[in-house]
Amino acid sequence: MDNNNWTVEQTKELFKLCADARKNGTSLSSAFRDVASLTGRSVNSVRNYYYGQVKMFELVPDIADKLGISVGETLRDRFVPFSDAETDELIRNVLIAKGKGISVRKAILELSGGDPQKALRLQNKYRSCLRSHRDRVEKIVEELKASHMPYVNPYGDGDNFTRLTEYIASLDERGAHKFLSLISELRIKN
Repeated sequence: MDNNNWTVEQTKELFKLCADARKNGTSLSSAFRDVASLTGRSVNSVRNYYYGQVKMFELVPDIADKLGISVGETLRDRFVPFSDAETDELIRNVLIAKGKGISVRKAILELSGGDPQKALRLQNKYRSCLRSHRDRVEKIVEELKASHMPYVNPYGDGDNFTRLTEYIASLDERGAHKFLSLISELRIKN
């Protein structure tokens, strides 16, 4: 099937299912999955088509009117991309939270203010950055490292010897003494 050739009926069905999902409080993703199943297209293809049509309806609302699609409802759920500053702040906050022993899920839930839809959006963006924007994440890791903030590098911090020496170097005199005493005790026991 040619993914670029949508019929008017398929387009109407897509927007009807999306409107129903919105009314029922379910995600648009469920509507995209349903349409993908009905048309033999991938979910991403359906999603891309939907948002492309939303943009077109915004520019030429007469087309939506002729199809019987309410532009107001459609535009209300329009995708809003993250700014670079928002993306960096998200990554930074999650890495710092992980450094404090907080899970990614809990950190994101806190950042979302308890809003499950916002939490899902933040989690998806964070995971996408780890997977596809390693250079951006590593730049933030370097900034956190330079500022001596507690953080967790999601890609690991190199070999254990380097991590151990960095940890010992970060301790004050009392902390270093406690650490070395603990190591001595472990060595005596073995």
